Amino acid sequence: MAASGEVVKARRARKAPRMTFRQEIRVIENLPRTQRLIVILKIAGVFLVAIGLEGIVTADFLFAVAFIPLGILVSLLPIRIKTGRCVACMGILEEGQAICPACGAPQM
Repeated sequence: MAASGEVVKARRARKAPRMTFRQEIRVIENLPRTQRLIVILKIAGVFLVAIGLEGIVTADFLFAVAFIPLGILVSLLPIRIKTGRCVACMGILEEGQAICPACGAPQM
């Protein structure tokens, strides 16, 4: 808390730079095979939920009962593998580093 005579100033947080589409594709190409599989499973989970929702819309509830829980399970799996390398430039990272010092890419 500020004293009665002090002025409190708000500071704006620095915005993290967003990656372009090409950078994201390059990151996925540079991922090790296991992490690439994890990315594919996360995307597949979204598609499975979409198929389940389509089952609700078309009144084919078997699709909804089968695909919605499966999609949620697949997309919410807490899978994370630490390789000690940057996903964008494959530079070596220290333990616990969130941003690559070489290229500035945030780590997943």
